[in-house]
Amino acid sequence: MTTSSQPATVSEATPVTTSDERQRPPGRLVGMDGLRFGAAAAVLLYHFTATSTVGSYWGVDSADAFPLLNEVTRYGWLAVELFFMISGFVILLSADGRGIAGFVASRVGRLFPAYWACIVLTAGLQQFWSGGRRTSLTETLVNLTMVQDLFEVTGVQVVFWTLLVELKFYLLVFVVLAFGPLTRNRVLAFATLWPLVGWAAQDLGAHWLADLLVPDYAPYFAVGMLLFLVYRDGFDLVSGVLLAGGVALCVDRVIEAAGRASDLQGVPVSPVISVLLMLACVVAVWATTLPGRRVPPRGLVAALGTVGGLTYPVYLVHTQFGYAVIDVLAHETTRTVALLAAGALSLGLAVAIHYGVERPTSARLRRAVQAGLTRAGDAVRSLFSRLSDAQATRLT
Repeated sequence: MTTSSQPATVSEATPVTTSDERQRPPGRLVGMDGLRFGAAAAVLLYHFTATSTVGSYWGVDSADAFPLLNEVTRYGWLAVELFFMISGFVILLSADGRGIAGFVASRVGRLFPAYWACIVLTAGLQQFWSGGRRTSLTETLVNLTMVQDLFEVTGVQVVFWTLLVELKFYLLVFVVLAFGPLTRNRVLAFATLWPLVGWAAQDLGAHWLADLLVPDYAPYFAVGMLLFLVYRDGFDLVSGVLLAGGVALCVDRVIEAAGRASDLQGVPVSPVISVLLMLACVVAVWATTLPGRRVPPRGLVAALGTVGGLTYPVYLVHTQFGYAVIDVLAHETTRTVALLAAGALSLGLAVAIHYGVERPTSARLRRAVQAGLTRAGDAVRSLFSRLSDAQATRLT
């Protein structure tokens, strides 16, 4: 997700700098758009050429289907961790200067139109394809909430589990915003305490708290948040030390995850290579946020903006539709052709969702949600004001 998969855009952010913060570098982060799409491509190739699930569609183990390619794509799971880093950066960039209503509205408008379209398309696919994830009508409807995992309901697409992780991050950002603007100290405290408290909850057996704080992924979000501070306020000793600590936590998590990836895929996944790739992800996020001296060519900005816009729908739709194509074509043509066809269908559906659903509806949904939340807030404040006046009248 979103993800991983991300699932937030850089271009939608409308940051506002408060008076006690340094002016952030101007310009759009076009490199981040390309980085996000590259991460989505890595996740796609991982699911199509490295997971044990896809082997049943190829008819052989995925490592045997693409022995050379698999040496690389077996590390594609790290792209989800990259998505979480990017999300830590981008969500704070988007939330900076926004109130709670604006933040919630931006997330609803961004996430749900493409997500709902993906569910409808996948439900249609499963009417004609006997493979993949078979969900009942009730389970499919529960999927519309994006929190189906809370009810132990199977997601209609493989990557949907990452969206709940994102929602938990948004909930924590919501809590931070409830205390006021995203000041430097608030972000530092958030990025530092979240992973540590989550880790402690996990070790102490506080399962409900650990489930909320997702300690396996919190360090990646924290690194993204600290890189946001470096981008907005500049680098200093405190942010540098905390960033180093956050990266150290990520290293620990990656080493542990590499073992699970080996067991899941049935092939050796080197923890050393995994750590090096994770560090490269940190550098890549940092590098895409550096202020450039030259304005990128308009063509490059437009191209990266386009692929950035396609990242989320590609991430959402690729598994079930790609698996269906592979299942149908794997024994009818070459594996390379089947792989390319699976990727092409995923991209084509992403284009249809982005231009046919997201662009016409996302902004409207965002405005409607913000207007509704604003009206609700005004009504609550009016109610409290009347109650306060009534109480004052009784006392006098």
